[in-house]
Amino acid sequence: MLKNFTLILLTLLLCGQVPQIFAAEQSVSALDQPKPVPVSALDQPNQQVEIWVDEKTGTFLPLDVEFADEKGSVVSLGGLIDKPTILLPIYFYCPNSCPTNLANLAMAINRMKMEIGDDYRAIALSFNHLETPENARTAKNNYLKLLYEGFPEEQWSFLTGSQENVAAVLDAIGFSFQPLDDGTFIHASTLVTVAPDGKLIKYVYGSFIPGDVELALAEAAQGVPARSIKRLLNYCFNYDPDTNKGLFEVVKFGVIALFAGIAVFIFFRFIWRKKPDDPDSLSSQHG
Repeated sequence: MLKNFTLILLTLLLCGQVPQIFAAEQSVSALDQPKPVPVSALDQPNQQVEIWVDEKTGTFLPLDVEFADEKGSVVSLGGLIDKPTILLPIYFYCPNSCPTNLANLAMAINRMKMEIGDDYRAIALSFNHLETPENARTAKNNYLKLLYEGFPEEQWSFLTGSQENVAAVLDAIGFSFQPLDDGTFIHASTLVTVAPDGKLIKYVYGSFIPGDVELALAEAAQGVPARSIKRLLNYCFNYDPDTNKGLFEVVKFGVIALFAGIAVFIFFRFIWRKKPDDPDSLSSQHG
């Protein structure tokens, strides 16, 4: 039990989520949840589903599916993935977490020792099938401004596609989302690294720390699937978070319970000692 408390607490701290849980204005974090409804089943707005990423490391992407890139050219995943690849599911008109995810990835690309183009490539895939190559081009132009001078822009593809093809890829990586009436979505913040043969290697969650992304790419280069340690997801909510007050409270009190459990253990394990006049203690001293 204690090991579980410690692991979860360290996860919270490493992901930088404890302050966000107590602020909890536009996002919510969650640990393990039930298996989600497949993306292909999410056709109706406000259909009640579990929002989750079901990690499928060791399985393969459908490399034959085709999308349009930001120039409007038809490309297949197999044609793009010729080296370790970052696959980031987002949508381009997201008002909340997607711009942050794209900006964080751009910052990670700037700071990593691995060179995009030589060592890896990146794909931003819109899961909103109504978005167009023009939307993708506008988004890409915005994030290219955050990248270093001389960045090989062809190595970061921004893709859009049909609902069927999008669902095929997102089902393959175990990614689900919740469409809302206003055209926005509740979704997880995650990317997955892929080996050159299309094998899913590792999931990275949250703010995409450069070291985490680079490690996941290095593992993709080796082709050996790795289970994610950080099972903490950020979720994007586009409506009043007061409606989710109960969920926020559960997470908040869960964190408090974790801190309390660790504090109690430390007290009894390292601070509490038998009093000097304790008979057992005296007998041991005079043994």
